[in-house]
Amino acid sequence: MPTTRSAKNILPALCCLLLSLTACSMNGETVRPSWENGVLRVGVTANYPSLIHKEAGSGRISGFEADCAALLAKRLHSSLQFVDLKWEEQIPALERKKVDIIMSAMSVTEMRKLQVAFSEPYLSINQMALTTIETKPKFPSVQEILATDKTIGVEKGTTGDLFVQRYCPKAEALYFSSPDDAVTALRDKRIVLFIHDDPVLRAYSKRTDDLVLLQIPLTSEELAWAVRRDNQSLLKEVNTALESWKEDGTIQSLLKKWLPQ
Repeated sequence: MPTTRSAKNILPALCCLLLSLTACSMNGETVRPSWENGVLRVGVTANYPSLIHKEAGSGRISGFEADCAALLAKRLHSSLQFVDLKWEEQIPALERKKVDIIMSAMSVTEMRKLQVAFSEPYLSINQMALTTIETKPKFPSVQEILATDKTIGVEKGTTGDLFVQRYCPKAEALYFSSPDDAVTALRDKRIVLFIHDDPVLRAYSKRTDDLVLLQIPLTSEELAWAVRRDNQSLLKEVNTALESWKEDGTIQSLLKKWLPQ
């Protein structure tokens, strides 16, 4: 009888222990990240010509970043899942573990370093200004850009936005959700300049004769991929992949394919 009573007491205790362990796992203590379970979730804002964009007609996500994401997923023995987000949703989605990595032409800034862990950079770019042929003579140097009291178009939350806030105190910033919208506003004369990354602006300037890229670098910055600050294992994998791709020429080949200029 004493043995039976002990067994009856032990069984509920074991059940509670198992439930407790399961709860810990569900709370994320022992759950493996999605990329280790075979799915790499890549956050993108697919409105950046050549680097990360949607193909006309098919809507397929394409560009330099997309090719790199596919290579990274293959290296991690994972399937690739793009998560298309608004730009301002990128870091919150990463922090909430809705995505594993941001691969979307993100500039490395001191403020962002407080929120994410950046990989080694893969590309150096400049902020530059796009304008119309008729407006070009008004901006012969950087001084005229900094001193303008006209309306400048920017994509909210980008380094172009920060540049205008910091260095163009007289200008009024007009915010757009995509470069396409800003270019439309430029043609409609609602803005006199559109400040953004030079690969984006260069692509627009080559498509038409009415827009021109001012050959005036406004900033110098680096693009990199971002993971959560506590996800050092994925960061190590990404940096190892980048080092390998730089050594064997993969990065240079992809950049030449998508950014031949």
